[in-house]
Amino acid sequence: MRRSPRSLLTAAFAVLVAAATAWTVGSDLAALHRRARELGPPRAVVVAARDLPLGARVGAADLRTVDRHASTVPDRTLGDPSEAIGRVVAVPVLAGALVTERHLAAADRPGTDGLVAPGTRAVHLRTQDGLRPRPGAVVDVLATLDPGLAGETAAAPTGGALTVASAARVLAVDEGDGAVDAPYDAAATGGVTLLVTEREARTLAFAAANGVLMLALAPPEDACCPPPAP
Repeated sequence: MRRSPRSLLTAAFAVLVAAATAWTVGSDLAALHRRARELGPPRAVVVAARDLPLGARVGAADLRTVDRHASTVPDRTLGDPSEAIGRVVAVPVLAGALVTERHLAAADRPGTDGLVAPGTRAVHLRTQDGLRPRPGAVVDVLATLDPGLAGETAAAPTGGALTVASAARVLAVDEGDGAVDAPYDAAATGGVTLLVTEREARTLAFAAANGVLMLALAPPEDACCPPPAP
C-alpha cells in the first residue's frame, strides 16, 4: 500500500525530531559528566541536622552525613560525625550547613582557637618589667601591693611580693617598639595574654588595679594548663 506524500513528510519530521532530541539529550549528559569531573569525586561531609547555637554541646542527633563534590567542600570540613560529637559550638551553625573545625572549640588545645577550656580564663596584662616571654612559655605573675591591701589577696605573705598567678601559660605577646632607652615603659614592652585559672583571673584583676605586676619565668613542667597541640 502506497503512503501519501503527507504521511511520508510526517514520518520524516518525526525522525528528525527524534534525532534532534537524542542529540540534545546526549549533549546534556556529556556536559553533566564534564561538570562532575570538574567538581571532583563525591566526598562524605558532616552537616548540621538542626540549628547549632553558640555554646551548645554537639550530640549525635545534631549531625548527619551527606555527599558533596570535593571541589565544593571548604578546607577543614568534618567528614565523620565522631569528630564533632561532644565538642562545644564556637561559631553558630544553621541547619543544613557544613560543619567545619572552625565552628567548634578545641577543648584539648586551650587558647589555640581564641577559646579557653572550662575553669580557665585568658587575661591580658601589662607589666612594669622588661621581660618578654615567648608564646608557650610558663610564667609566674608577681604583684607588689600596698601593705594595707595585701590582705585582700589569697595567701598573702607577711612581706614582699605576692604570687597572684602561678605557672600561667603565655598565649600571646603584644608587639612593642623595642626601645632600649625605656626598657620598663609599658608601651615599649607591650603586654601578654595569659591562660590562668578562674580564681587567678579575679586575683589578677585586683592586683593590676592596686599594685605593680611583674613576670617571672617558671619551669614548663609546672604549667597549670595543658599545652597546645602542635
